[in-house]
Amino acid sequence: MNGQPECGLSAPAWRPSIVSSVIINVSRAQAHGWFLSLADHPERYRFETHGGFAFTRGGIGETGARFETVETFYGVRLRLRFEVTRVTQDRFCFSLRAPLSAIFGSFSLTPEGTSQTELQLAVGSPHRAKRLILSCPIIHGAIQHQISRETAHIKEAMETLYQEETWAS
Repeated sequence: MNGQPECGLSAPAWRPSIVSSVIINVSRAQAHGWFLSLADHPERYRFETHGGFAFTRGGIGETGARFETVETFYGVRLRLRFEVTRVTQDRFCFSLRAPLSAIFGSFSLTPEGTSQTELQLAVGSPHRAKRLILSCPIIHGAIQHQISRETAHIKEAMETLYQEETWAS
């Protein structure tokens, strides 16, 4: 992703295999705040193929926090366990701990003017074997489908929340 170190991994090591991005009609600060609000409002991340987050240690804004989710990939439900590896004003990084490890991901928030933000969800691995797994067509397709649904859901959830707050004030 533009040659910058990602989530504490060196630029050559971070090789996202699967990426989904959308432009959201909220500021970067609002988008960042929305992610932090998941600690109090986990229902904001639930949709038909994603069970939302259940934190088992810490919270979304804390490096070292751990969480679980149940996601459905082409009808197959999987319990996934993650750890937050880095948090900045423009990025939330995580690693998959189970059922596989050495799979990394990030939510990146890039301002597009004052009232729009590009949200990018990227998944990859610095390990060749894991990159091969992620490139397997059925696995790649399932994850691409899921993260595209996630970014679309987040866009709708953020825009709905902040539109309602604007109208309420």
